[in-house]
Amino acid sequence: MDMEAANKKRKWNTRRSIAAGVITLVACAVSLGMGRYAIAPYDVLRAICDLFTGSDTVSDTMRHVVCFVRVPRIFGGAGLAAAGAGFQAVFANPLATPDTLGVGNAASFGAVAAILMGAGRTGIQSSALFCGIFSVCLVYLFAGTGGENRTLRLVLSGMIIGSFFSSMVSFAKYVADPQDELPSITYWLLGSLKNMSWPLLLSGAGWILAGIVILLLFRWKLDGLMLSEEEVKSFGISVHGFRFMTVAASSVITAAVVSMCGQIGWVGLLIPHFCRMIYGGSNKDVIPSSIVYGHGIALYYSIRNSGSDPYKFDWSATFFNSAC
Repeated sequence: MDMEAANKKRKWNTRRSIAAGVITLVACAVSLGMGRYAIAPYDVLRAICDLFTGSDTVSDTMRHVVCFVRVPRIFGGAGLAAAGAGFQAVFANPLATPDTLGVGNAASFGAVAAILMGAGRTGIQSSALFCGIFSVCLVYLFAGTGGENRTLRLVLSGMIIGSFFSSMVSFAKYVADPQDELPSITYWLLGSLKNMSWPLLLSGAGWILAGIVILLLFRWKLDGLMLSEEEVKSFGISVHGFRFMTVAASSVITAAVVSMCGQIGWVGLLIPHFCRMIYGGSNKDVIPSSIVYGHGIALYYSIRNSGSDPYKFDWSATFFNSAC
């Protein structure tokens, strides 16, 4: 009877995942035509086809708006949601977020430091990515390699590193030029998808895809981390090695996304919880669904802001981001 109920639940979860994926794809197609410059769905399809075929069935303006302005904005939330699910599985803590080890704060400091040095968009992104990855190395260095309570030491080290980089960001804001540099720093730290572009997306997409692939391939083993180390070792799983691989993949995703979009931390906390409410506690279902629904959240904000004035700040999204 239990086997029959499990099979029914698995089929139901599969149908939900397919439905969510189809709805997301349809919403993607709809969002590409929405905005202050409205474009018909058929013209959106022709603009995308022109990009690959080299034809000129639509105007250059329409092709640029669809392919180089709106398409990059719909990618961004999937990585943070997957990273949040990975951290929550590794630390067996539903309150774990992509910033548990201080990756977000470190990446923010890297971006702020680049802004203070007058670097361009590429320099800001590279500095943020480097600092985010460097913070994970510092966390493992402080936590040590042996002994008991390894997970607890990782979390405490992450809190220390995160607090340090957060204080460095505050100090950088204090010494920044209030006329030129401070507004740029403040706007970047609030987080936004409006400035996404293909160069930014492509420079960070490799890191995000690599981390997501690792989490997807080993998502079945993540359920084992909920058990004690002795029980996990009895399944032939290297606890420390597998935990390090998952933390590294999730941290790289977080650093890459933060370097492109700024701090958007609530996605990695709330989306995995939402998926567990629908699909249950198994990471076999939670991680793929988190990717889909995280992408859907980014798509929602893309649609919501597509018709707004590009020079008008989106206070509602910022307040929601800060409150969460």
